[in-house]
Amino acid sequence: MSIQIRRFSLRLLLCLSLFPLSAFAEKLSLEVRADREDCRYSLGDSVTFTIDCRNPGKIKQAALQYRLSEDGERVIAEGPLNFSGGSCSLKGALDRPGFLRLDLTLIADGDTTRAACGCAFSPESIRPTNVLPEDFDSFWRQARAELLRVPPDPRVEEAPDTAARGSRRYKVSLANIENSRIYGWLTVPDGAGPFPAVLCVPGAGVNDVGAHANYARAGMVVLSLEIHGIGVGLEDSYYAGLRDGLLYNYRFFGCTDPYHFYYRRVILGAVRALDYLAGREDVDSTRLGIAGSSQGGALSLLVSGIDKRIKALTANVPAMCDHTGQLQRRPSGWPRLLRHDNSPAALRTCGYYDAALNAGLITVPALLAVGYVDNTCAPTTVYAAYNNLRGPKEIDGFPKMGHSYGPGWEEKAVKWLKDKLDHAGK
Repeated sequence: MSIQIRRFSLRLLLCLSLFPLSAFAEKLSLEVRADREDCRYSLGDSVTFTIDCRNPGKIKQAALQYRLSEDGERVIAEGPLNFSGGSCSLKGALDRPGFLRLDLTLIADGDTTRAACGCAFSPESIRPTNVLPEDFDSFWRQARAELLRVPPDPRVEEAPDTAARGSRRYKVSLANIENSRIYGWLTVPDGAGPFPAVLCVPGAGVNDVGAHANYARAGMVVLSLEIHGIGVGLEDSYYAGLRDGLLYNYRFFGCTDPYHFYYRRVILGAVRALDYLAGREDVDSTRLGIAGSSQGGALSLLVSGIDKRIKALTANVPAMCDHTGQLQRRPSGWPRLLRHDNSPAALRTCGYYDAALNAGLITVPALLAVGYVDNTCAPTTVYAAYNNLRGPKEIDGFPKMGHSYGPGWEEKAVKWLKDKLDHAGK
């Protein structure tokens, strides 16, 4: 479907400043805003972006480039703006549900300043571009049966942390499929419990995972999972060596076979971690949650879809959503698997590991967050997952945020999850 700019216009306005140029900072500033604070529009609407530049008066040469696109990928219009300081405006629209994005680049005396803003057009109408495989349920039942044949062999070692007052910290290791193990930091609030518990799943990369003691401070047992089976609390150089060596591009390992895809073992490791939490005397097994960002957001959705013990979840800028979007001239979420391998075998694998599709199996409360200018997990892909959720749901949108956390969102998510788990136990 073609994208049109409705009544596209560009006009340069005079800068009417009431302050002397010397009052501004020494460096150029560039800001962009939409004509609606929430940056949400319906199809048939148009958005007017206002662009403000403040010039301290010492800049001799300045050039401003703009790029209007759908979700940062398909270009609608681009080029230079005849900009000499001050303000200008730019109008545009979409003719299908999605996100209109404006990127600005200001080059002034060798310095580069950038700004961006995204606007949602009927995002509630975005849907996944694929469907679950017919054997999805049997695929994961077989996988979980394989896990059950592996004794969990829990190994727990106390790891005192003087900074984590009011809680106790441990290193935990559990047996997983394929003769592997999973590792994590377990943090338990002081007291007898039983407490609600949350499994924290990590973003992409090969690093030591944080203990996420903020959940324990809020009154939850938290197990922060390391997904690669290489332990926690090791030297940074060790993780770096694996990141650049054996685990380089791990996200594509085995992508032509759903039974050998890297994330099969990862997801089953998360299920094993939930087994462990549910079996602890200080945990209320009826109040289990899961939380993650980016890759962790994807795992939060993927695990929640197949493990009904989870009663609430949070997912910030979730990855692995709508792998097949690119086949419909839409974005695909990280890791853009079909750009790496567009074979029929890889396409088959996608169906079992698509967080947007899995969302259709989730009926428990979910809190998501999305950045409207996210280059890694495009907002269209996140909304494909959000709209497919079947339970109570909330989403926080940040029009100028890329692949990050919105202001105060982490704190909000912890409180939200605690509240939902408390209610799940009543």
